[in-house]
Amino acid sequence: MGLLKTTFTLLAVIAGSYVGVSSAMASGLTRSPRLRPENTPDSVGLFYQDVTFNSRGSESKLSGWIIPPHRDSNPQHTQIKNHSWIVMVQGNNASRSDQKIGMLDIARILAKHKFGVLMFDMRARGDSPSSKASAGYYERLDLQGASDYLVSQGSDRNRIGVLGFSLGGAVALMAGSNPNNFGAVVSDSAFADYSLMLKSSMKGLKRPLNLCFPGMKFMAKTMYGIDISDISPARSIAQSDTPVLIIHGEDDVLISPDHARRLGRAVGASFDEIDNGKETVWIVPGAGHMEAFKTQPETYVRNVINFFTNHLYPQAPK
Repeated sequence: MGLLKTTFTLLAVIAGSYVGVSSAMASGLTRSPRLRPENTPDSVGLFYQDVTFNSRGSESKLSGWIIPPHRDSNPQHTQIKNHSWIVMVQGNNASRSDQKIGMLDIARILAKHKFGVLMFDMRARGDSPSSKASAGYYERLDLQGASDYLVSQGSDRNRIGVLGFSLGGAVALMAGSNPNNFGAVVSDSAFADYSLMLKSSMKGLKRPLNLCFPGMKFMAKTMYGIDISDISPARSIAQSDTPVLIIHGEDDVLISPDHARRLGRAVGASFDEIDNGKETVWIVPGAGHMEAFKTQPETYVRNVINFFTNHLYPQAPK
C-alpha cells in the first residue's frame, strides 16, 4: 500500500507539474511588453491624424495614425477613396513607430510615392488598450478592422495593401488570405507556421518543454480560445489568390529564412525562383531579423513600391 500511495502521489505531482507548465506556456502567448510609440509622423515631416477603430467583430479599440500622400497638405481633408492605401503592421514587442525597423521612414517613402498610409498598434501593444495578445490568432481581426475602417471612409478594398513585419507580417498573410480584404500583401520576416517556430525554439535547456507542447495547445484553446494550429500563414496563403511578396533576412536567427522558403512554396514559387529572388520571395543577404530595409534601403523601396503599384488597382499613382 505504501508503494501504491507513493506511486499515485508521484503521478499526481507529475500531472500537476505538466498542467502548470502547460498553463504558463499558454499564458505566455497572451503577454507582450507594452511599448508606446517613440515618435509621431511629424518627426519625419509627415502630416497625420490620430484615429481609433474597432477590431473586426469585437469592441476592442485600436489606436492608429492616418497619413495622407504628400500631395495632400492636410489630413483632415484627405479623400481616402481617391488613393491607394498601405496599412503598416508592427512586430510583436514593438509599437507602430518601431525605430529598429524604420517604420516612420518607410511610411514617409510610401507617402512620397503618393500612397496613403494607416499605421496602428495591434491589440495589447502601443496605445491600443486591449490587455491580451494572442500570437496572431486574434490580431488578424485587428488588421481586418483596419481594412474595414478605410472602407468605411470610402476606400476600395482592392486599393488597400498591407506591409507587415515579423508577427505583423504573419498577421498580414493570414488576414490577407481572406477574399475581399486587401489587394496585395508584403510580409517582412514572418514565420510560416507558429507551431513550427515554437518547436524549433525549444532547443538546449528548453528541449524538455517539447513534452508540454500538446498540453500548451490544449490550455491555450481552453483558457484563451487560441487555436495554435490555426496560426499558420503558409496554410492560409496556399488557399488564397491575393498577391504576396515575401521578404526575409538571410542572417535572421530569430525566425529562420527557411520560413520564407516555406511561404514561397505555399504560393507556388519554385525553389529556383526562391533562391534567385524572383517575383515572390526576396531573401536579403546580410540582413538579420527585420533588417532588410536598413540593409538594402534602395532595393527594398524599389521592390515594395513596384509591387504595390503593380497590384493595387485601379492603377496606383506612380
